[in-house]
Amino acid sequence: MTAHGAASAGRHRWWSRIAAVVAVTLAIGLLAAVRPAPAEAATVDTDAWYVLVNRNSGKALDVSGASTADGARIGQWTRTDGANQQWQFVDSGGGFYRLKARHSGKVLDVAGASAADGAAIQQWADHNGTNQQFRLADSDAGHVRLINRGSGKAVEVQGGSTADGGNVVQYTDWGGANQQWQMIKLSSGGGSGSGCGSAPALTSGTHTIQSGGKSRSFILRVPDGYDSNHPYRLIFAFHWRGGTAGDVASGGTSGSAWSYYGQQEQSGNSAILVAPQGLGNGWANSGGEDVTFVDDMIRRIEGALCVNPAQRFATGFSWGGGMSYALACSRANVFRAVAVMSGAEISGCGGGTQPIAYFGIHGIGDSVLGIAQGRSLRDRFVANNGCTAQSPREPAPGSRTHITTAYSGCRAGYPVQWAAFDGGHIPGPVDGSSGESGVTTWTKTEIWKFFAQFQ
Repeated sequence: MTAHGAASAGRHRWWSRIAAVVAVTLAIGLLAAVRPAPAEAATVDTDAWYVLVNRNSGKALDVSGASTADGARIGQWTRTDGANQQWQFVDSGGGFYRLKARHSGKVLDVAGASAADGAAIQQWADHNGTNQQFRLADSDAGHVRLINRGSGKAVEVQGGSTADGGNVVQYTDWGGANQQWQMIKLSSGGGSGSGCGSAPALTSGTHTIQSGGKSRSFILRVPDGYDSNHPYRLIFAFHWRGGTAGDVASGGTSGSAWSYYGQQEQSGNSAILVAPQGLGNGWANSGGEDVTFVDDMIRRIEGALCVNPAQRFATGFSWGGGMSYALACSRANVFRAVAVMSGAEISGCGGGTQPIAYFGIHGIGDSVLGIAQGRSLRDRFVANNGCTAQSPREPAPGSRTHITTAYSGCRAGYPVQWAAFDGGHIPGPVDGSSGESGVTTWTKTEIWKFFAQFQ
């Protein structure tokens, strides 16, 4: 970034100064995306709790009625991340696991140790029988099939149902989408963040950690009156090309109304906020190092503070939007949702096959990262999330307004939203104006509303 560009970051229109730098950077290929390979689907953390989401229906493996009784029926239900939808993999040896329900302590069990197609899957007290042991067979796009040790059959949603309450049974393994499950890791160490219940080991301010052999930093904002027994949302806010973590945390000339892209104000003291600092004030993500940095920040923060692991979010503008998109691609099982402002695929897309709640925001007159690039990012998750494809309405040039569209047909828990506005490469557009303001922009409100729907 030139000295002039760096100085402009603090001015009212600091974000609009990045246009020339981004254009040149793109032209010389410095933003070439490195796409790290996704982890194998059957990699298991036996200290973690997982939600298992069916590929066909988008619904979660669920103990019916949150029952704690032996023989309680296992079905599918809209994902809530409730304790009756959380499962821990208990190692039985030989590549087999027992799946323990968090609310009851009981395990997944083939009723009567049956070997028949259609036999019910239930919960039962753990006796480590072969009808309670399952191996994980990899399928494509990061899904697994659960194969019972006693019968050799796969756990499936009966009849390919997409309804809440659909039965879960065993059936001959044929690799159908109703036999495939996405493993969504909610927490490690058996808790809602190991920092819960203890005095906070991090405070608001700048922190430095080692990541990938490099010294990396981030600015943290801990809510006033922090309660160590309350699991908080965790929101990452990534800066633009040439910007800094300090610009994001301070809100620039708009002040606290625009801190963390307005999420400090909008969250009303209900979220832990993070502004990471990119290498060279960017997010090239070479060799996946910036994604690794995010992994390391999560471990550091959640080891020190009480975080709800089912409510991690990311947002960012321009290159920060590209970084948020990279996390949507490679960490869909870590983050609940992302909001990408004026982004493009400029930080890579390792994986990119799993669903995640996605909100894209882009100006129709963006001359730095054209709106077609934003649409392309959006459409990946329209497909991944099973939404009905459409070409949403966008405002006319000169209208000085925005149009937000919520896609229909998406899998439960995986919405896609798109907001197009009549403007250029800016994160804080204001309806009725050609300018922008972190104080009065609508983007901060709509991003918070999108994140806050996940309880």
